[in-house]
Amino acid sequence: MLNFLGNRRRLLTLQYLALFEPGTTIEVRHLARVIRGVETGSPPRNVGTADYESAYNGLIQTHLPKIDQRGLVQYDERRKTVTVEESIERYIVLTTLVQFVLSTGRVV
Repeated sequence: MLNFLGNRRRLLTLQYLALFEPGTTIEVRHLARVIRGVETGSPPRNVGTADYESAYNGLIQTHLPKIDQRGLVQYDERRKTVTVEESIERYIVLTTLVQFVLSTGRVV
């Protein structure tokens, strides 16, 4: 579990997606801009091409398939969209705990 939640980009992705109602579909290109914007401290519209491509490729090649395998989203590889599943809600508490452990080195 820590391996799954121990990646910062994956944590950010889960936290962002959890803001949406189950059944909501989001385009990966939007998600990539938002996630990279958080990572760089820039508004999503100001994220440069190289930064965007880095986040986009990481999401489609690694993070979204792994999140999909856990049943937290439905990742449509062909359409490059993500649909939020109801089960994502239970992971929000876990992501908060993992962020605390990663940032402080202390186990709760």
